[in-house]
Amino acid sequence: MTREATLARQLLRTGRAAGRGSLDGRIRFVALLCATVALALALAAMAATWATYQSRETRGAARSPLLNAAEGGVQSPSLLWKETGDHVRDRQFSVIFIEPLVDGAPLPPGVERWPGPGEALISPALLAEGDDEGITTRYGKLVGEIGPEGLADPGERLAYVRPADGTLDGDSAYRIHGFGSPSAWALGDVASVKSLSVFLSLLIAMLLLPAGLLAVVAARLGAVGRDRRVALIGALGGSRWQVSLLGLGEAAAPILLGTTLIGSLVMAAFLTDIRVPWTGYLLAAADLREHALVLVAAVIAAPLIVALAVVLLHPPAVSGRSTRPQGRPRSRAVKALACLCPLCLLVLSWYPAAAARSGATPELTLVLVGGSVGTLATLPAVAALLISAAGRGVTALGRRRGAPGTLLAGRWTQGRPGYLTRLVAGVVVAVGLLCVVQVYPSVNDSFVRGAREARAQLGLSMLMVDIPQGVPPARTEQWVRALPVGTQTIAYGTTMSGERPDGADGSGTGTEVRMDVVVRGQCPALAALGLACPGSVGAGYITDPNTAAPALRRLVSDSGTDRISVERGSPIGEAGQLVVFNQDGEDLPLRDLKRTAYAGIGPLATVEPLGQSWIGGAQLLSDQLRWIPLLGTLGVLLVAFAATMNNLAEVMRFTRAIAPVSVLAGSRRVYASVAAWTLMAPLCVAAAIGVIGGVWITLPLTTPPRTGVLPGSTLALVSGALVTLAGVMALCAARGAVRESDRWRPHHD
Repeated sequence: MTREATLARQLLRTGRAAGRGSLDGRIRFVALLCATVALALALAAMAATWATYQSRETRGAARSPLLNAAEGGVQSPSLLWKETGDHVRDRQFSVIFIEPLVDGAPLPPGVERWPGPGEALISPALLAEGDDEGITTRYGKLVGEIGPEGLADPGERLAYVRPADGTLDGDSAYRIHGFGSPSAWALGDVASVKSLSVFLSLLIAMLLLPAGLLAVVAARLGAVGRDRRVALIGALGGSRWQVSLLGLGEAAAPILLGTTLIGSLVMAAFLTDIRVPWTGYLLAAADLREHALVLVAAVIAAPLIVALAVVLLHPPAVSGRSTRPQGRPRSRAVKALACLCPLCLLVLSWYPAAAARSGATPELTLVLVGGSVGTLATLPAVAALLISAAGRGVTALGRRRGAPGTLLAGRWTQGRPGYLTRLVAGVVVAVGLLCVVQVYPSVNDSFVRGAREARAQLGLSMLMVDIPQGVPPARTEQWVRALPVGTQTIAYGTTMSGERPDGADGSGTGTEVRMDVVVRGQCPALAALGLACPGSVGAGYITDPNTAAPALRRLVSDSGTDRISVERGSPIGEAGQLVVFNQDGEDLPLRDLKRTAYAGIGPLATVEPLGQSWIGGAQLLSDQLRWIPLLGTLGVLLVAFAATMNNLAEVMRFTRAIAPVSVLAGSRRVYASVAAWTLMAPLCVAAAIGVIGGVWITLPLTTPPRTGVLPGSTLALVSGALVTLAGVMALCAARGAVRESDRWRPHHD
């Protein structure tokens, strides 16, 4: 073994022994372990997200229909294909009707054989979720399940249905040549998920940033003793590489242990599908195995980043006589971060106007995430410089009043921006994340609430029935006659009309276009809706919706019209929209009516409760927003843990450093004074700056036309809790210093 290798090995062992013997060694071990796990988890989550999107796109393209023949060929279309939507538990899913035109027509991925007329194949997730809503008989006879290669992800809800012969034709469906489009069609889960850039931006802001903060805090925990060792090695002629080996030896054990833990989790994800808590999303092991190299690279990158932080966040080993750490480079870094903060705030202030002009494009979304992350990353540096500058005033106050605690605290906080940044960073970032978690779900809260209110008011007593083109009226009439007793039917539609407005002088200068709701039905149905029946078939009149029954007012509420055109006549026509409702307000048997409509009217007929589009959109939005509390909670927990570890180490260092002061000051009350100025005051300032930063980063979500809400009560509660915690921390530090002073004896230090 060479002399250099022997020295390197000795430095690693020395660093390991120094870490074990340090008074803060256990705290730092836990912090480095958790930082490695958190950073690896964040990077692995980003890699798994990318892998999932890539695999989903590949499978989505493989099942997308080919509208044109293969290049250079003249083959005729081989099958009919039509995609529609349906709902189970208010969640929308895709129903694909297919019918072969020739023998040997290609099958979609995940389907092993052609179903017969009136038969269906359904995905496993849809079978499980829709069992109590009659999904197994809704489209005809169930003959199998769709295989995983035909699904965007294991939890996708999808159905392939072959309708009865003659009910699907080229006028209502695509004539396609096969499957395997160059790009995925927007159907199934591919159409309902957010883009990759949006999801990655959430992971960066809510997981990667807190994990990075924890890594920085863990790397600098208990830094005073290590900084002195580094300065001593520099004074003895040691190189930067040798100092790095010493630091790596101290941090190697927790980093390797953390890597092992997250590696075990990743191996489990390779072997079995994992359901993500709270969101219910099923992460496919096959997708992760397909992109295993990316995931493994992400896991390996985490310990390397933590080790790099441990090395780079040491002060440089400068040769010379002094054994004290050099703090100037780190002060310059803090000042540089603080200078970037106004730029990030400016970006967030500019975003609402830009989004109002061009919408929330992916590019603007990335700008928003960059501004938010930049603000949370740089705001602690601003707070640290403000507190450090205030330390001069505290020092002058202590000198003027002859207060030793105030004087010592002021000198303590002067010129220590690195220490102050770590002290306040957890508070600032945690408040910012809490504000985002509070505001983001409220952006569309009014839409979701309105949809729920509509369902609560009408339930399933009123259903909308869409009759596709080409359906003989006799089939529709036969289905209507089979409706339950007490059910009424009307035809419902809208029409555009133009009127010339009257001026003051009787002249008009333009045409006002308005939309009228048209209702047509027999007298009993019209009477059940609070409408007078015209005197003869074909007659009609115009009325105000406010005079109608509540159900009809709800029916026309979204049209924005103040007129209803009422006609007497049969509601059955060639095509259009019917409204069937129970005249007593009781729920109709939706699952049975769906099944009979598919069988009796045709495969493209739809039967939905009134406002199902609102409810379905609200449910989809609710499912997507579940990721925000999950990621936000994880991020806040990481930040809180980082702050706890950092503050615990600071309390221990405070108690040891301040213990001899009572001998000089002549009173133990000095401990409370120093703790209040060096711990409680900075944390209270951080809470105030964190609230300001939280309000600022949520401006893009609360500024019109966005409708997000950040309640003042939430800010008050968070501020009060942080001030209370700051007081508790200062009290613990002061009491710890008192106990330490009882054990303190003079030494040669």
